[in-house]
Amino acid sequence: MSQKNIFIVEDDPHIADLIRLYTEKEGWASVISYLGTEALSILQTNHPDLIVLDIMLPDLDGIEVLKQIRKQNIHTPVFFLTAKSEEIDRILGLELGADDYITKPFSPKELIARMKAIFRRLNPAIMNIQTIIRIHDLEIDSQKMEVKAKGKPVRISGLEFTLLWFLASHPGQVFNRNQLMENMYPDNDVLVIDRTVDVHIKNLRKKLNDPAKNPKYIESVFCIGYKFIEP
Repeated sequence: MSQKNIFIVEDDPHIADLIRLYTEKEGWASVISYLGTEALSILQTNHPDLIVLDIMLPDLDGIEVLKQIRKQNIHTPVFFLTAKSEEIDRILGLELGADDYITKPFSPKELIARMKAIFRRLNPAIMNIQTIIRIHDLEIDSQKMEVKAKGKPVRISGLEFTLLWFLASHPGQVFNRNQLMENMYPDNDVLVIDRTVDVHIKNLRKKLNDPAKNPKYIESVFCIGYKFIEP
């Protein structure tokens, strides 16, 4: 895997240094910030390939940092670190556009493996030989990682892009939540809750202006999962 630039936003120096040690073992470059406000300032000129973001920061919490990141640089994958184990914290992070999360204490090797999984699923070369899908008034470009609806750009996260591309690549085919999660989280042995898919579908519908009751793109299939509506 080619060299990546990792931005670590973590106020615990021991954890930050541990993550940097393991990322550098992969041949990746890394930058550390211990404060949320400092991280946002760095991101004005630094454009990393992935951000590892602690949810509990001393000045500006990770939730607020993520909100600002998604306003400024929507395509950068964000990996949440959290000491909280409650489902609501994980769901909130996903709703705001986090691509994945891991709960402290964690295995650094597992963290690296899941970061690699994010890079793999965002690689257009493995998504499909086809690089652009045009269906209805939607255009999805896997090379540029761009989505347009009615000719206007739609800002979505990397994981939302992966989900949308997968569904749009198989119009009319019904997928259950497990199948969608397997596509979204390849090689991931950690339990990912079913509601994760629902949260990302909800985000996509909102951004695509696609109401659940009268959808144009993504349709819920009762007691099964979801499908992309055939043209």
